[in-house]
Amino acid sequence: MSFQVQGKDLLGRIGTLATKSGSFQTPHMFPVVDPNLPIIDPKFYREAGIRAIMTNAYLLKRGRPGQPPEDVHGTLDFKGTVATDSGAYQILEYGHVGVKSAEIVSYQEKIDTDIGVILDYPTGFHSDARRAGWTVDETIRRADEALKRIKRKDILWVGPVQGGVHIKEVARSAVEMGKRPFSIYALGSPTELMEAQRFDALVDMIVAAKKGLPHSRPLHLFGAGHPAMFPFIVALGCDMFDSAAYALYARRGRYLTSDGTQELAEIEEFSCMCRICDRTTPGEMLRLDPPEREQFLSKHNLLACVSELRRIREAIRKGHLWDLLEYRTYANPAFRKFLARIVQHSLFLERFTPTVKPRGISHFGEASDFRPEMVRYNVRRVRVPVERGRSVVLLPGRWRRPYHEDPRNLPIVSKLTNRPNVSICFYTVPFGPVPIELDETFPLAQTESFDSHEPTMYKERARQVTAWVNRLSPKQVFLVSEGEYGGALRKELTGSTRHLKVIGIQAKGSKPDSTVGSIIQRLR
Repeated sequence: MSFQVQGKDLLGRIGTLATKSGSFQTPHMFPVVDPNLPIIDPKFYREAGIRAIMTNAYLLKRGRPGQPPEDVHGTLDFKGTVATDSGAYQILEYGHVGVKSAEIVSYQEKIDTDIGVILDYPTGFHSDARRAGWTVDETIRRADEALKRIKRKDILWVGPVQGGVHIKEVARSAVEMGKRPFSIYALGSPTELMEAQRFDALVDMIVAAKKGLPHSRPLHLFGAGHPAMFPFIVALGCDMFDSAAYALYARRGRYLTSDGTQELAEIEEFSCMCRICDRTTPGEMLRLDPPEREQFLSKHNLLACVSELRRIREAIRKGHLWDLLEYRTYANPAFRKFLARIVQHSLFLERFTPTVKPRGISHFGEASDFRPEMVRYNVRRVRVPVERGRSVVLLPGRWRRPYHEDPRNLPIVSKLTNRPNVSICFYTVPFGPVPIELDETFPLAQTESFDSHEPTMYKERARQVTAWVNRLSPKQVFLVSEGEYGGALRKELTGSTRHLKVIGIQAKGSKPDSTVGSIIQRLR
């Protein structure tokens, strides 16, 4: 197996996975093809740039009783990479399948699959902890059995992780499966969680799996099919996923977009300009015979998925994947819950986010405080060596960056920088306190931010600046106060540092030379 990573952001990766039938780019969604009832002409997959699809080996076997196994590429008329599932989803749906683990492994080898999945035992959404533990043990047992039976090493075999909503079991399953030599690992049982919008549990499951599995191997998420969810699961480290949702939704007259789902009957005109929507109208599509309408809708839904994956890959290249997450939260309130849970794992995401990016970052508000770059800056700020007992000068950090190059700050900084008893810090909207030592480090000088002018935001930032000041145990504090932020900071400083003399200097109406002269006169 060859999995080469070309780009990273958060836990998301752009990579290339090579199989014996070709390579494809990740993040990737495998369109799930019903081998007994295909909806879309295989030619369409190739035209859409889809180089890897998935089908169900169990359904393929069951639909051809008594027939010898045939090359799955010929059966599906697809020359690219074909992955085959083992029938585990049918166990989740019906409780059992009429095939044994060793039998389905052998069958996948005979049909010449490129990516094969062992027959694991799904935990599901409703299992209690004891049952979840049993499904983990049974899946591990089946994995060991399959590894003994596997003959073909040119097939990439998938080791599934189970445990459901029981995070300790997911973590245990991931650690155990990670000890076994699978080319790809996969996380099972998320479909019901996604349907119930239990995004908090889904996030915890994915993170637990990522922590226990080797990061050198790709991670697949079973059954994650809505394009609106793709940015979130990619950000958490899912390199691949599969879905039949593009076809299942079409069967019910539902139209997928990157923001959510619409009923075809409720759409007046298509905003999408894909090759399907550009040639027709919602009214014309509704008047088609049901099979033809289903095919048209399936094609649009699939193209919506492809388009979103391209958008995600471009966001990773530019280092803007977090921006895309924040943008998606405005499409559906449920996705705010998704991001809120991701925020709780910010420190883990920070470990895998590049320290320098080709472009700056954006700070939109409270949620942006937890993006990895902000978390990393806060850690770095605490580690800056400080000398206690100096005088601290607090200057407003305005739109010009680096902050010391602001024409209203530069004369003050120039005359105070080399004084051995002075520490300079800027109070800013996106970062709170910015010691001058960090003023030119990434991403401070490259950050675009929004000032909401909300008193609660100013108060929180004032607390952060005050905490930084207290850490220095300064002789005195000079606050060059500007606007509501400066007022909130002065109030916070005088309230929490009563033993200090806080000297306030109004920035408005004062020339920089006058301000620095006033500071120098009062320095101890």
